This record gives sequence, C-alpha cells and structure tokens, in this order.
Amino acid sequence: MLQPLVFEARARDGEYVDQKKFDMIHVSRKIAQLEKEYDIRFDPECPVPDDPTLAKSVFEAGLQFAEETGLLLMDENRVVKYSRDEILEALKNARKELVLGWGKDARTLRARKPGDRDKPFVFGGLAGTPTPLEIFYETALSYAQEPLVDAIDHGSISEVYGIRVKNYAPSEALAGIEEMRAIRRALENAGRPGMHVLGAESSVTSIASLATMSTGLLRKGDAQLLPILNEMKTDYNQLTKALAGLVNGIHGAALIDPIVGGFARGPAGSSIASIAETIMALLAYGASYFLIHPVHITKQATTTAECMWIESVVGQANVYLQLPLVADIWPAFGTGTRELLYEIAANTVASVASGMNILGPTPTAGSVPHGSGLEARFMAEIALKVSKEGLKPGDACEIVKELYKKYGDKLASPDRGKAFGEVYDLKRVVPKSEWLEVYIDVKKELGDLGVIE
Repeated sequence: MLQPLVFEARARDGEYVDQKKFDMIHVSRKIAQLEKEYDIRFDPECPVPDDPTLAKSVFEAGLQFAEETGLLLMDENRVVKYSRDEILEALKNARKELVLGWGKDARTLRARKPGDRDKPFVFGGLAGTPTPLEIFYETALSYAQEPLVDAIDHGSISEVYGIRVKNYAPSEALAGIEEMRAIRRALENAGRPGMHVLGAESSVTSIASLATMSTGLLRKGDAQLLPILNEMKTDYNQLTKALAGLVNGIHGAALIDPIVGGFARGPAGSSIASIAETIMALLAYGASYFLIHPVHITKQATTTAECMWIESVVGQANVYLQLPLVADIWPAFGTGTRELLYEIAANTVASVASGMNILGPTPTAGSVPHGSGLEARFMAEIALKVSKEGLKPGDACEIVKELYKKYGDKLASPDRGKAFGEVYDLKRVVPKSEWLEVYIDVKKELGDLGVIE
C-alpha cells in the first residue's frame, strides 16, 4: 500500500494532541532530554566536527525521537507513530542511489560518506526563490547551461499576468504551469532536455504540483518538493502531493528544514530533529531523496556556523541512514558580492567533506532572485575539488574557519547584491565582465586554500 495512504489510515486511530502541547512537550522538551541523554553539544569553535561518536549519537537520538514522538497530522491533530522495527526496515529497503534524468543527461545521485571521492550530485537553481516570470526563463537557462550542474531546482512564481498568486486558487495552478513551461524551454535551449527537474516550486499547497502532473509538465522521473512541516508535522496537502507523485512515478524530494532556535532548540537539537524528520519523510511520503536545510531563526542562511555544523553532523550520521542526502547551500549575500562566493565555498567544503551532495546556491537566503548560474559553477568546482582530494571533516574544519572569517560577522546585515540583469547579459545569458572578473579573482584567492583549481 502507498505510504501516504497508510499514514492517513493510521492517523484515524492516532492519539489526539493539541498543536501547542505537541510543540512544547512532544518536540521541544523531548529534544532537550535527548540532547542530555546522548551528550550532544554544539562546538562553536569548529563548524565541521570530526567525531564519529557524535555522528552515531545524533543518529541514535534522532531514531529514538522519531519512534517516540511520531509525526503530527495538523488537519486532524492526530499523531502517527511507527515502531523501531518498521523504521529500520524502511531504512534497509530504501534506495541508496537513483538514476535521475534521461539519456545523455542522466546522472546518478548516491548516498555518500565523509571523505568520499565520488563526485557529488549538483543541483543548480534558485530553489523556490520568488522570481518574476519576465526573467524566469533567462535565470533558469543560466543554470541549465552549466556543464557541472546535474539537475535543476529553480525559483517559484508569485505573480501571473498581474495577479498575485493565491493558495488553492487557479492562480497557483497557473504559476506551477508557467514555472515548468519556462524550465522546459530553458532545458531545450541549453541542449539538455533530459535533465532531472525538481519542480513545481510554486506549489504552496498541493494545487500547483497536481496541475503540473496533470499537464505532463512534471514528468515521470522528475521530482516535487515534500516538506516536513516545522516541527515533526505534516498535512493533507503534502500527503496528497506525495501520493499523486508515487502514482505518477515522480520522486519525492523531502525538505528537512528545522528552525535553529525554534522548537528544535539550538544546533544540537536541530541535528536530532533533522535525522528524525528524514526518517518520517521516508515513512510518510515514500520520499526518494532528502534536502537537509537547517534554517537559522534570525539569519536564515545555511552558511552560519550553526547551520554548517548541523549539515556536517547529519552528513556524517548518514553512514547509519544510508540515504541520498543533499545539503542546501543558502547564502545570505547576493550575486555581485565577494562575500557570496566565500559563503558558497565554506558551506560547500563543509557539506561535501561530510558526505553530502549539494543544491543551490540560493543567494539572499531565497528572499530575492539575486543569483545566477555562475555561482552554481563556482559551487560545483569546489565540490569536485573537495571530492577529488578526498577531503575529510577534520581537514575541512580549518579551511571553513578561514573562509568564515571573511563573512561571518556580516551575516546580520548582508548585502543583497545585484539583480540578475546587472550581472548577466539578458540576451546572450552570459555573465557580464565585472561579475566574471570577481569570480576569477576569488578563485585565485581560494586556490591557496586548496579548495578549487
């Protein structure tokens, strides 16, 4: 039986729990207990820990949290739980690698390990950032034409033909359709029609996803985003999307995005929540791969020391999960700034050395579309160098600390940089010389650190 349907059936007999009680007692208080029980602590001095016992503790605490807390179905305020045996069986049977895309554009997404020399899988795109329809195609093309980018996860559309997109309305359906039409056109013109797409990012509810499936724009073998709602929650929208995707052969890309400083507490607790939510996405959604995206409660970006620590620890704990994990790279700065490239470098080194695949980079933490394919090229080049060298977490820590010095104290008020049309020629869709020169200059600077050719 399909996982979302099993979840719905179990929810009908699940324990009724008020959401506020669930947040405070079942999540926050439980995480605090597990942090203490497993002695899990964040070390601000090293954003890339090198401690196999820590990774094991985080996995075991996350497993216990998933088993004992379960997942709250918000529409019914019912908790669904799975036994430890069911969880371990699901992990055992989960796919360790996936061939994504078709023909010459097919690429393999694998479960990696810390220090892995296998090439990481690279998703490029603005990853849900609201992007005007007027430049959607050009921005998508800037990523699709980058040879080192394996798949595309691009922006969302919040306005169609002068109408603000509304949840559950025809405007949401049309936003998803226009998004996917622009992406398909970009892939065709980039000469990569078979590239894997993580799409329907405009689907705030289930409507845009269902619309793109019904029109055939989101195709068999593509993927849709399936978030676990903060924290340890889901709803019928996500379950409906998941079920329709499974029926149509569309992968579920589970979004695991605990709020660091929220109900998941600090970095230690958020790492536990990340493991548990990954497990629950596998069981409830039948997800194929998992996007690890801790969200700093004030700074938003994954390039904070806290969020890089979480992505690193979860990546290292994947030796026990053995799932295709992808680290979201969400810098705070925007395109045209040197700090953006330093952020990308630090986050990429930390994640790839810890055994992650990567997605992004998504400048301005996804607030405005001040990003381009050139940054994805930069991210991919660093990822290739790190994997080629077999860089391990212990080697990565000092490198990341040096990079963090170049932007860390500016994260509270980052420069959002320049609009896409200021850094790219909109007609030819190539970087303008000024931004290209900054990219080349930073590459030379970081060459001394050994993280890029």
